Amino acid sequence: MKHHKFTFGFTLAEVLITLGIIGVVAAMTMPSLINSTQKKELVAQYKKAYSVISQAYLMILNDNGGSLEGVFTSNNDYIDIFSKYIKNVKKCQTNDQITRCYIDSFKTLSGRTIDGDTGSTLTTPDGAILLFHHFNSSCTSTTELEEPIGCGRIRVDVNGVKKPNTVGYDIFDIYITQKGILPRGHENTTIEEINSEGWGRGVTILTKGKIDY
Repeated sequence: MKHHKFTFGFTLAEVLITLGIIGVVAAMTMPSLINSTQKKELVAQYKKAYSVISQAYLMILNDNGGSLEGVFTSNNDYIDIFSKYIKNVKKCQTNDQITRCYIDSFKTLSGRTIDGDTGSTLTTPDGAILLFHHFNSSCTSTTELEEPIGCGRIRVDVNGVKKPNTVGYDIFDIYITQKGILPRGHENTTIEEINSEGWGRGVTILTKGKIDY
């Protein structure tokens, strides 16, 4: 008596249908995975930039007797001084409106386009761009602050010219004050953390450790 062996397999049509389904699922899930990964990278980059700025600030404060009064008199003073306390930074220093050291434009969370500032910057070894804006030498500015303690502001682009170039994702403001560095959106600033344009979201990242918006 003969025994017949039966071989089971997939037809070409079945294989193609399966591959098609896999392709559709991948197309649907990949953007979400990429977006999630990018957000995690931006969070890590912001935390690193914030830490670098904080450490430099503390050293500057210590070397000036615990006060920043009279330390900074112009945008370029910040460049000169901070570059001494942050290793291997690259300077882009200018006093005119012709040379641009920053991105041409960026967007807010609400979608509004803002022209990039001209001015002096530092680029850290990690690729973050720090754009400095001087308030006053006595460090008594109340610009978006609850107290007259402001010296100046740093606009941080955590990944340089790379996208998304959007406030709250890779662009943040940090105030230099007599009482420490304050991310825009901090309770001692006049900007709300959930500001519609994203300016206060640096606080969200520091407290929650994620971009969940």
